[in-house]
Order: sequence, then C-alpha cells, then structure tokens
Amino acid sequence: MADLVTPFAVRTAATLGIADLVSGGPVALAELARSCRADADPLGRVLRFLVHKGVFEEPEPGVFGPNETSRAMQSDAPHGARAWLDLDGAIGRADMAFVELIEQVRGRQVAYRTAFGRTFWEDLEHSPRLSDSFDALMAAKTRAIAPGVVAAHDWGRYRAVADVGGGEGVLLGEILRAHPELRGILVDLTAPVLRAAGHLREHGLDERIETVAASFFDPLPVAADAFVLCDVLGDWGDEDAVRILRRCADAAGPHGRVLVVELTAGPDVMQLYTEMDLRMMVYVGGRMRDLEATRRIAAAAKLAVVGVARLDNGYCVIECAAGT
Repeated sequence: MADLVTPFAVRTAATLGIADLVSGGPVALAELARSCRADADPLGRVLRFLVHKGVFEEPEPGVFGPNETSRAMQSDAPHGARAWLDLDGAIGRADMAFVELIEQVRGRQVAYRTAFGRTFWEDLEHSPRLSDSFDALMAAKTRAIAPGVVAAHDWGRYRAVADVGGGEGVLLGEILRAHPELRGILVDLTAPVLRAAGHLREHGLDERIETVAASFFDPLPVAADAFVLCDVLGDWGDEDAVRILRRCADAAGPHGRVLVVELTAGPDVMQLYTEMDLRMMVYVGGRMRDLEATRRIAAAAKLAVVGVARLDNGYCVIECAAGT
C-alpha cells in the first residue's frame, strides 16, 4: 500500500500517451520514444517495470504492446483514466501536491500551495492548458452524473433554473432538454462562460440559456426559481461554503429553492467519499460533507433542508428553502 513506484510509472506512461501509441500492436522502443519525445533508455525501464506489473506486454526485447490493462489507459477508452492521470493536466498536477500532505496535517498551509507556490485556482488562472484540462474533466464528470440528477428531482415545477458555477452548462443542458418549457441561466467566471458559449451553440441551447459572468461570492445578478450548486461546495471550507449558499439564497428569495448536488457519505461509497475529502483538502482546502454537515452550513446561510434525493452513485440532490 505504500508503493510510490507503480503510480508514478503509470502516470508517466499515461502522460506520454503510450497506451495510444501501442493500441494497434507492438511498437519498438525507439519508435515509441520518438513519437512521445522521450529518452529511450529511461522510457524503456519504466515500461519494462510496468510489464511486470501487468500493464503492457513485451513480446520481444525492446518491443512493447497492449494488453487489457493498458487499453483502459487509451484516450478513447470508455470512462478512461488517462485524462485524470495526465501529469500535464490540472488533476494529474494537483495529485502531485500529496507529497506535501504531511505539512498540511502538521497545520501548515494547503498542500497545493506548498508544492507549487500558489493556489490551485491561481494555477488555473495563469495556465490556459491547466484550465482547459480542468474544465474538460469536470464536464465529463458532470456528464456522467447528469441523467441521475435530472431524474431525481422535479425540475418541471420551475420556470427558470440557474446553474451557479456551472462550467460548460452540461447539467443545465440536460435539465432543459428534459423540460422544454424551462429557461436556464448559466453563472460562472468570465473564462468558463466564454467557453460555454460554444458548447451551448453546438447543442442548440444558446437561445434557451442565458450566460452571466459573475462570482458566487458576490451578489448574483440573476433571477430564477431555483439555483443549482453542483460539485461546488466541496471545493470550499465551511465559511466560504456558507457565503456561497447565502448568495444563492438571497437571489432565490423567500419562495425559491437552492439545490446542492454533492457526493455525500454513505455506506456504499465511503472509500470514494474519503478519497475525495482528502483531494479537496489537498487541492483547495475544501472538504466533503455528510448530510448533517450540509444541514449545518445551510442553516448558517439561513436555509433549511426540505428534501433529499440520493442517487445510486452516492450523490444527493439536497433541496433547500428559506429558513425561519
């Protein structure tokens, strides 16, 4: 369980796209090195180690080919892991911050800042490559959970739904496709909103979804019956999470709803839940919350939890209304 060699070797191969390069059959090491712009000797040593770990095959010396395990690392693999392991991408880079976990546990600053000298969000702001990779991964993650979220709640009772921190508008698009009478508002920072425009046009939703560039820490300049926060609150500590909820509550008014979509603790998802809790802590100083903790921050934002729908994957749609 304490082995660091295997995960770093796997991530190196994933970053270099080796699984894609050998997907059609065995390839000589020299050709692989040329294709991925690597040094043949260290690359060969990494691949030989992975062969003995059950990743890739070496049918003859210095020639490497695919196997069932490596095919799962191909870029086109369904639910493939390559983008999440890519050390040049936002999440692969963020995972490197775990080397500073001990410093965070000892009470020092968030591990990501210790590792890289600035926060995760500052890194995204300074690097379009990291920002684009993060947005793509979050869109893929949202795409996987969106059908369940749409089915778990009665969205048809609203006239307008605002997705706050909604990225490309994946979830909002799914909601509107299921309810043609609904109007949507996508709220995010300027860069994500600009990127969302193309996605919405591509899916024929640009006339039904208004995009608004705004921070969820500021008053929200939109009016809607429901405000959705999907995979947002886990990125923040309690004080900031309360501020975000309060902004949504203010915009929703006394009769509106705030809908929190988050992975929550449950007997079938505790391994994933605790892993995500550590990731949020190390990346951004955030935290995952069980239902009781969510009720507490909702109450601090003058909201009351009035309904909870649990999905099979551990996510919940938590409906909040103005509290007393």
